Amino acid sequence: MLKKCKNLTVSLSINTLDEKFKDDMDNASSIKDRLNTLEQLHKNGIYTVLFMSPIFPGITDFKKIIEASRQFVDEYWFENLNLRGGYKGTILSYIYNSYPELKELYNDIYNRHNMLYWETLSDEIENYCNANSIKHINYFYHSKLVREKLQTGK
Repeated sequence: MLKKCKNLTVSLSINTLDEKFKDDMDNASSIKDRLNTLEQLHKNGIYTVLFMSPIFPGITDFKKIIEASRQFVDEYWFENLNLRGGYKGTILSYIYNSYPELKELYNDIYNRHNMLYWETLSDEIENYCNANSIKHINYFYHSKLVREKLQTGK
């Protein structure tokens, strides 16, 4: 049925290959099922996008995810983890308890607002994707782009 749609693009979100981490974060389809879905869609001529979102610092391994899916993903989109409101405390508490070795990194990013991690990762993604001819879009500065758009009206 989907093959009948012209210029159809299907995007699925994957930010880990670790099923336990995925289960801790959401109650959704397994990573295996998502990858299988992308593969089947691709085999049937449907344009596939893997939306790597949200990228969790020190946890999401973008290269491993790309290598596990590259044969059947046409394009990758990347978005960093943005923490605000009550969600911030919930995620930071989870990280501190489940990944104590990442506590200082998360404090630096989310409490001290140091963007160096994201700037460095953004460059790594760009270099890796460009070197491997991987079509991609980086949405790391999505909130900044939205603010600029609202200010300029463009």
